[in-house]
Amino acid sequence: MLHMMDLPALALIALVAAISLWALIDCVRTPADRVRFVPKLLWLLFLLHGSVLATLAWVYFGKKSIADTGRSPIRRTGAYAQA
Repeated sequence: MLHMMDLPALALIALVAAISLWALIDCVRTPADRVRFVPKLLWLLFLLHGSVLATLAWVYFGKKSIADTGRSPIRRTGAYAQA
């Protein structure tokens, strides 16, 4: 049975799990040319390890910003492209 003292711990665990899952999905969706320092597969393995430090490392060191790649964040094509 859960006690009131267990709720903050469960909330913290859920928050860490959600942030770790976000970092893993972000790593999978990031193009390989934006990944820094080590290959993308190594980042994925590091994130799958599940540590909070791996998530923080990905957020701060794992990928280049859009400004560093020289690409725009949104590429519009077709009927929505502006002349």
